[in-house]
Amino acid sequence: MIVTADEVNRSFRGAVDLLNSRVEGLKSFDMSERGFWRSFTALWLTLPAYIVSLAVERLRLGLLQPDRSLLGNLWIDLVVALGHVAAFLALPVAMIWIARWLRREGAYVPFVIVTNWISVIGMLVLSVPALLMLLGWASPGLASLFSLAFAVIVIRLQWFATKSTMGLATLPSLGIAMLGFGLDAFVETAMRGLLG
Repeated sequence: MIVTADEVNRSFRGAVDLLNSRVEGLKSFDMSERGFWRSFTALWLTLPAYIVSLAVERLRLGLLQPDRSLLGNLWIDLVVALGHVAAFLALPVAMIWIARWLRREGAYVPFVIVTNWISVIGMLVLSVPALLMLLGWASPGLASLFSLAFAVIVIRLQWFATKSTMGLATLPSLGIAMLGFGLDAFVETAMRGLLG
């Protein structure tokens, strides 16, 4: 049940359409039950973002050395992996109750499918500034500025996707997009708290 190259291509193309406020981008996603479960397996596509997150945490903890392995500490590897998965699942899990509260249960599956693909794109795009910092091509301040700009784009994409899949007005859709951003920040804070 691994996603195919065709599905990745179609889903990314659909996300670009949504970013450009074209609701027809929803037709690019596999909205079936099979597409729902496969959208969760798309997490594997974010493995490069996980590696960047792992390197950033090791740098923050003073453990990133040229002569040491990046995967040298099982505790750090596990906590960062759990944080990565939790960030991917946080909004879909929270939306179980929110969709019921909004009486939009029928829109839950399309919302999760699109959100999972947006999460893949978001994780990959948001890892770029950190990678630039790790490579010495951007200062921490510049990397933070890039991260903020990319975060605004991802939130805007999530807002339009929420509005399109859930059939909500602008403000509730923006609230859900911001909730996703807040949940990601909470997961990152909890992960860093566990690492020290």
